[in-house]
Amino acid sequence: MIKFFSKIREKLPSEDPPAGEAGKFSRYLIYAIGEIILVVVGILIALAINNWNDKNNLENKETTLLIEMKSNLESDLEGLKWDINKNEKLLKANQIVLNSLNNGVYNDSLKKYYSQIKGNTVFVKNTSAFKNLESLGLNTVKNDSLRIKITRLYSEKYEYIRYIEQVRDEKFQYEQITPQITKHLRISSGDLYEPINVEELSRDNEFKSIIQLNSDLRFYIIKVYKDIQKMITELIKAIDLELKDKNR
Repeated sequence: MIKFFSKIREKLPSEDPPAGEAGKFSRYLIYAIGEIILVVVGILIALAINNWNDKNNLENKETTLLIEMKSNLESDLEGLKWDINKNEKLLKANQIVLNSLNNGVYNDSLKKYYSQIKGNTVFVKNTSAFKNLESLGLNTVKNDSLRIKITRLYSEKYEYIRYIEQVRDEKFQYEQITPQITKHLRISSGDLYEPINVEELSRDNEFKSIIQLNSDLRFYIIKVYKDIQKMITELIKAIDLELKDKNR
């Protein structure tokens, strides 16, 4: 189309003008209109190319972010495995100590478990990809369902486990478990804890209640970790599907 109007523009000045001023004016009016059309068409083509480039850039950024996020999530899964395993060991230790006290049974092998009743974990999350996504705008991820899954994990579940770990659990360990250990246990050989007075401790309902609460908290944290583990696994699958669709 541009070539067509260019030929008209080149041809018009060389043609003999129609008789009179009206003919001359009409010739240059047609020429001016042709120039305007050429400019408009050129602008529209430039805008189309620019929009196409912008769209490609956004799609490339989205793909890069999703690949980075998948890597982050795979690393998070490894961290969760460790946190779950740690809490399962803590849960086992608290339950064994509580059972031994309720049954009035004690032997030196229990020192290992008395030494493991205290402890907590902090899930170290990899959020670099999500922060990059937030800076670009969440709508960079075009798939609505995928975007909702991403937002729910990072903005809701990750924040919730942070609250459980750093507010509830750390506070409980510091305010409840540590004072009970200081009051009722002592360091024995091998740097392991043992009861100062087993018979007295077996009758201490406050100590046993705290150990039971700690067991309940460990059980709940394990459940939350496993819920997040499931969400991450599902999100990785959703990202894989989205990346496959983009490569088609």
